[in-house]
Amino acid sequence: MNGSFDGPTSVVETDPAVIFCLDAELRLTYCNAAWDQFARENGAPELCRPALIGRSVLDSIAEPDREYYARIYRRILAQAQPREQLYECSSPKLYRQYLLRVLPLAKQAGLLVINSLQVEHAHGRVPCSPTEERYRNGQGLIRMCSSCRRTRRDSPGEEIWEWVPHFVESMPPDVSYDICPSCREHYYLEAG
Repeated sequence: MNGSFDGPTSVVETDPAVIFCLDAELRLTYCNAAWDQFARENGAPELCRPALIGRSVLDSIAEPDREYYARIYRRILAQAQPREQLYECSSPKLYRQYLLRVLPLAKQAGLLVINSLQVEHAHGRVPCSPTEERYRNGQGLIRMCSSCRRTRRDSPGEEIWEWVPHFVESMPPDVSYDICPSCREHYYLEAG
């Protein structure tokens, strides 16, 4: 990949799915306009083209997802087998589920990654009050699931994750990312 598609494949550029290509070192070689739109809509214009071409895709993924995706991408490169999985990427107002398709490139070592919106509707979750004291743990951190973006309540001995849309809209300081038990079981079970 030279950073762009030519000819009939230029349809990728206008596809509403977020599409990108990676080389064998997991560096971005291409991303489409939908990538740029997603970056801008999520407050990360610095992740738009051309600035990120040549950078590792892992630089734009927070832990613990970074380690998970590194393993998945490297496994697909090594085995040359495509992979599909659903994942959640919700906004404060909308529940969104995407289909991730990762395909090994045929003519060179690399990957084509396609993130297609599958489900989008208003949240059915009950919103909780953004009272930071309720969520800060003994180290002063707020733990948020990097997948569903629910926040863990500081309840010693219990694992209670609640929907706090205010924290998604306006991230409080000192947030630590984790994977809640529901997302771990549903999306990440075979990550090992």
